[in-house]
Amino acid sequence: MKSIINYHVIDSTNIGDLSSAPTKYFDFPGYTVKQADIREIDLNKARDKYIIVGGGGLFFSPFLKSFSKLIKAKTGIKLIAWGIGQQIYGHSFSHQELRDFNYSQYLENFDLIGIRDFINKHNWVPCASCMHPAFDQKRDIKHEFVVFSHKKFQIKIRDFPIMTNNSQNIEEILNFLGSGATILTSSYHGAYWGTLLRRKVLCFPFSSKFYTLKHTPAIFPVQKWLQPKIKFSLFNKTVLDLRYENKFSCKTDDWQNYIKDCKVYPESLNECRERNHWYYSQVLNNLADS
Repeated sequence: MKSIINYHVIDSTNIGDLSSAPTKYFDFPGYTVKQADIREIDLNKARDKYIIVGGGGLFFSPFLKSFSKLIKAKTGIKLIAWGIGQQIYGHSFSHQELRDFNYSQYLENFDLIGIRDFINKHNWVPCASCMHPAFDQKRDIKHEFVVFSHKKFQIKIRDFPIMTNNSQNIEEILNFLGSGATILTSSYHGAYWGTLLRRKVLCFPFSSKFYTLKHTPAIFPVQKWLQPKIKFSLFNKTVLDLRYENKFSCKTDDWQNYIKDCKVYPESLNECRERNHWYYSQVLNNLADS
């Protein structure tokens, strides 16, 4: 039987990584399907396999070596990109900077390309997590605002219900996001999923990926993400200054002024699902050609 390997980031502490692999939602009759971590590519195991790379923000410099392995060796019969996107760390980007992103360095020798970034020249294919059946559940609004933070980039607004993306339960997260009329978030999937749930979204961005969504959220202009510090003193002298590793926060002054920019996109769920179904048919046709 023919084999497909779906390479993506497998991170049990990030629900976005766990939920974005397209092979979780689509069947491939006549193929065995395996998921593998893109950071741990074994070229011997990839040889003569059909390779799908997706999902998540895999166009990120630390993954370039992994792409180079697949591209240079061309061990797979087919190389297919599905619903992956760019990620450059920073909090503000011009439209031109986003368009100038060098996709080609990751995609040389790919047979079929679908990118979640709406600003690129390739097929637009949003994250496949939109296919999760939990999006079909009706959820009542219970709060005017909820705060959904990325585990590393946390929004310090304490007046509302708070949750982070450090969870393995997408249903729990969708229930939380759906309970708010407006979602304040520093998580890409918090913004994406909140939009699919027909909620208003205000983003606090830390990378370019927040600016690439087709159904654009409102953006809070973060000035800088800072590492919180703990200072230990002895006799009024600071003897130790510790920073929380991989923990950042930003100033949120006047965030209410940006709520007016939030929009609801009632068609977003159907549009994203239809696009993934379309791409699925493209993938099947591409596999059949080999």
